[in-house]
Amino acid sequence: MSVQYYLDVLRRRWRLLVGCILAVGLLGAATLPLTYNNYTATVGFVVSVPDEPRVGTDYYMYNNLYAWQTSEYLIDDLGEVMKSRAFLNDVKQEVGDPNLDVVNLSRDVGTRRTHRVLRFTVTARTAQDAYRFAEGAARVIEKKGADYFAQLGADRARARVIDPPTVTWNLLSVRSGLDLAARVLLGGILGLTLVALAEMLDTTIRTSRQAEDLLGLPVLAEVPVMDRARG
Repeated sequence: MSVQYYLDVLRRRWRLLVGCILAVGLLGAATLPLTYNNYTATVGFVVSVPDEPRVGTDYYMYNNLYAWQTSEYLIDDLGEVMKSRAFLNDVKQEVGDPNLDVVNLSRDVGTRRTHRVLRFTVTARTAQDAYRFAEGAARVIEKKGADYFAQLGADRARARVIDPPTVTWNLLSVRSGLDLAARVLLGGILGLTLVALAEMLDTTIRTSRQAEDLLGLPVLAEVPVMDRARG
């Protein structure tokens, strides 16, 4: 069969093809928020180390510089601590949700450092879950920050929340975007399959070639199709 034949089939049954693509695509788009984590909560911390007390007149002149550098190093260490299983379990207890899956949630936890400011992010399926976890992380740092800094060898360091948790909606992640594209492609394949099935079950004779193949006789004449525009 010629390419023109397949084009004619698609022209007659394009509604079936487009309908399948839209149905599968819209269904996939509607279920994405239930399948992927689309909300990210961010909370900002600042870490500082106070200057050591000066005793008498014999003190080093780089006191402020050492405190600033120590804060920089602690930010790096604290960022790794906040992604650890121990910290996430503390947050789970602080939030008070026994059903919170720390293992899966740890994959969507991140930290970003800007000088002495640390931004902690967590991504969840709902805005409420993302906010609760970020708020719990802020409370853990405020309550148990001294314990974490003691483990890092900086007893005098302190962390303070400077940006309370804020939630943003992620329109599409790379993974969910690829999933949606795959579903649309699946809808197209399903639509083409239904178009082919409908064409196979259709017994209407539409062309002279079909009549000759069916009857085994040559077509002597054809009645032209009336142009609707001319009436």
